[in-house]
This record gives sequence, C-alpha cells and structure tokens, in this order.
Amino acid sequence: MPYLTESDAMMNAIDHFSHFPILWLDTEVADYDSKTPRLSLIQILADSTDLTGERVTILDVLDRPALTNYFITKIMLVDRIEKVFHNASYDCKFLGGKSQVKKITCTLELAKKVPYYIAPLPNYQLKTVVELGYT
Repeated sequence: MPYLTESDAMMNAIDHFSHFPILWLDTEVADYDSKTPRLSLIQILADSTDLTGERVTILDVLDRPALTNYFITKIMLVDRIEKVFHNASYDCKFLGGKSQVKKITCTLELAKKVPYYIAPLPNYQLKTVVELGYT
C-alpha cells in the first residue's frame, strides 16, 4: 500500500489515476469534530478486485491545498471518471463540493435504498455492507 508524502510522487499518482474510468475513493479528516476540520488523507483504489487494500494508494495532503486542488482538478471535476465513495456527501465537502464534483456513486445512498427484507443490514457502515457482500 503506497503511502505518498512527497509532492512530486503525489502529482504523478494523481496523473496516473486520472486515466482510469472508475476510482474508489475515501478521505480521512483531521480535527473532524472541530469547527475547522482539515483534509488529511485521500485514499485511491482503481482495482475493485483488491479486497485486501494492498493496491490502495494513500496521499498525505494535510495542510497542502495545492495538492488537494490538483486532485480536484484532475480527478473530481472530470466527468469521464466515475468516483465511488461510501459517504459521498461527507467526502466531497473536502474535494470540491458535491454540487461541482462530476459522476459520483455513493454506496451509502445505494445501501439505504435496498429494502430491509432484501438486505437486512444491521447498519450502513461500509464494513457491514462489504462483509454481507452488497458492494
């Protein structure tokens, strides 16, 4: 699992991922329970068959707005790339805003639309949805 901290390496990774038609994304936020949460990590996966997480690339963008903006421009605002999140409304707050981001799929919203009698989920956490095979 590559954990990138150098600007050039992160820009190269963003350029690399900008060529994929579908990306599975997640964010981690520092100070999430404060009035000033800050985007800390962007996690990117282009291989949906990787259930181990070994192919996830992590970008450490804490307090690096230029890199975040580069990611937004090259990935989030591009409508030919499908972006899959588990909680898109939250993640997109830090990645350009949901109203501007193009082509989003939210697995949380999808899971909530499935009737309980079809998929009796005890909760909608990503771990639960994955463990029960609904992703």
